[in-house]
Amino acid sequence: MKKSRRELFRKAIADQLGKNPSDTLGDFVSDMARAQASDDPNTTAEDDATHEEAKQEQKKRLPEQNADREAGNVMESRLKRLTAGEQAPPTAFGGEEEPPRWKKFVPWVVLVLLVLLLGYYTFFAGSSKPTIYLSNAPIEEAMVKNLNTGNLTFPKNKTLYVFFASGGRLGYDKIIARLTEVYADPGNVLKEETVAQIEGSVRATWRYFTTQFQKENFDHPGRFRVHVLAPGGEVLATQEFRIQ
Repeated sequence: MKKSRRELFRKAIADQLGKNPSDTLGDFVSDMARAQASDDPNTTAEDDATHEEAKQEQKKRLPEQNADREAGNVMESRLKRLTAGEQAPPTAFGGEEEPPRWKKFVPWVVLVLLVLLLGYYTFFAGSSKPTIYLSNAPIEEAMVKNLNTGNLTFPKNKTLYVFFASGGRLGYDKIIARLTEVYADPGNVLKEETVAQIEGSVRATWRYFTTQFQKENFDHPGRFRVHVLAPGGEVLATQEFRIQ
């Protein structure tokens, strides 16, 4: 039987390579064969059968190639893990969690508290208790730190000047200054009798006010008290003294 050109060509290559063509060369020969078969009008049924066998053989080799490729991918993945070293833990398990939202407002709360404390110490804590200062001469604010507030004694027939320091803002629009005399009745019971009273309008923002009791109230020796009262009668401060 006359052999086709494809068989002659294939036989020549097989003889040259010792009849052990590689997979790659076999694919090349198959491709050449298909190209020639499409152009060669003399292709026989035997050629078609040979071509079909080659295709079946190639299909048999595909699972083996896929298995080899998959094994290679697995090895490559293992090598990457081994050479990568320790990695940072996932975000969901490692590192610090985001602080709660309420913590963002803590600095503002602290600032507000500091302002409130400063205001308190400025208007309240820094103030002293209400005090009454007495003298036989007019009293100025700068003088009060040099005035005594205990065991006070004044001569008769002298005008008594009163300086009331509220220790802060007065907080009232009216102040009452009351002069009383303290004495013992025949039963030796102490009594307090009002001698004079002065009411004056003031401003709530004032920190002090001054007034005076005339000398006619002190024409005899005795024990006296000066009371400063709020408009409702609440005693804000009291100072006791003697006239000799």
